[in-house]
Amino acid sequence: MPLNTSLFNTKENIFVVIIAACIFHTSIHAQEKDLLALYQQALSYDASLSSARFQNQATHELIVQGRSLFLPNINMNAGYDENDNQRKIYTKIDNALLSGTKADYNSYDYGITIRQPLFDYSAFAKYKQILTQTSLSDKQLIYSQQDLMYRISLFYFEALMAKDQVDLLQAQRAAIQEQLLQAEAKYDAGLISIIDINETKTKAALIEAQQIAAIQKYKIKKRQIQSLTGELPGKLKRLNPIISFEQIDTPVQKWVSIAYENSLELRIKEDEIKIADREIDIEQSGHYPTVDAVASRTRNWDKGGYPYGSTNNKGTRSFSDVLGVQINIPIFSGGLTSSRVREAKLLKKKVEQDAEYLRRQVELRVRENYLNLKATFEQIKSYKQALESSELQLESTKIGFNEGLRNGIDILVAQQVFFNAKKDILESRYNYLMYLINLKLSVGMLTMQDLDQINQYLTLDPI
Repeated sequence: MPLNTSLFNTKENIFVVIIAACIFHTSIHAQEKDLLALYQQALSYDASLSSARFQNQATHELIVQGRSLFLPNINMNAGYDENDNQRKIYTKIDNALLSGTKADYNSYDYGITIRQPLFDYSAFAKYKQILTQTSLSDKQLIYSQQDLMYRISLFYFEALMAKDQVDLLQAQRAAIQEQLLQAEAKYDAGLISIIDINETKTKAALIEAQQIAAIQKYKIKKRQIQSLTGELPGKLKRLNPIISFEQIDTPVQKWVSIAYENSLELRIKEDEIKIADREIDIEQSGHYPTVDAVASRTRNWDKGGYPYGSTNNKGTRSFSDVLGVQINIPIFSGGLTSSRVREAKLLKKKVEQDAEYLRRQVELRVRENYLNLKATFEQIKSYKQALESSELQLESTKIGFNEGLRNGIDILVAQQVFFNAKKDILESRYNYLMYLINLKLSVGMLTMQDLDQINQYLTLDPI
């Protein structure tokens, strides 16, 4: 039976189309991003966080360096010399051993010294300071992670708001075009003046210009996300329009108290104060003695030379073994140590004042974010009511226009109020989430769980 090639080609084409559709569908969904997915990308790409990681790893190396201050210090030296010496003798010397005038010989030597610190208060103070430095570095790394959570959230919601603005302007432009068609029909019928048409065309041109700017802003916001993730995001999951937020009932003073205890910025400053305090101890140790146990061995061989004057004898050998304790007592350094102690004490006071200033700023930020969060929660309810009212107003204005009781300008004004209300309620919802993130960041409680919870507010319908 001959092969039906046309049928085979048809089936093959259908199969190719199905495969292509599946690949396209997979690629589209692979490009969909939510807040948590973008944060996971940023964890491995963000240069600021990577810098904090390397700084943290480098700081932890200080622990090894600090421990070395208490361990033995072993040094070894060795030498080999070629000697070619000659001398002139102006007096008669009868001693044959001292009569040589030339000495060509080799010499060898080596030595090894072991020094074990027994008492060094400076080393102890430095090690304590290093432990505080590593603790500070760990806190800075955690704060960098929290800062990345804040930045990716900010860019994400700003991108959503920019896209919402594009969509709103597109819808407003479509509504104006529809209004323009109605106005032109009424003008042709002699029911309205040319003023209505000109106003509508002007408004349409302005909206078009605003839409161009909004599209450009949306592109920039996506580029900002790319700067953190290394990849230009495709579709972003939008905020679910039907979710409702819960009002924060915890008193503001409770949040302030939490910030005093958990704020990473404040805890970092506390470590800086401890480091400055240890610096005082280090400088004061310049007044204290140091005690070391020392053991050394040296060996030296000379193959000849004066007074023998011959390279044929066996030369000389010298040996030295030392075992003892060395005490170094500082007596006077020209006032240098005392001056450094005073400098360290003044620098500690400076850090303490910096910490107090930061403490006040943290409290101020907590109160600002708390009040903004409370106000935005009330704004959402007000904007929702305003949106409902503006929608009714727009519908009634359209009815009045159709009945000849309203002109086109009234409709344009009502449309603008309606779309402004939609923009305000969308903006307030994003602001609420950002103030919540800001509040948790300011008290040092921003975690992955918070991003995961916010991520659940995002709908499966990407933009």
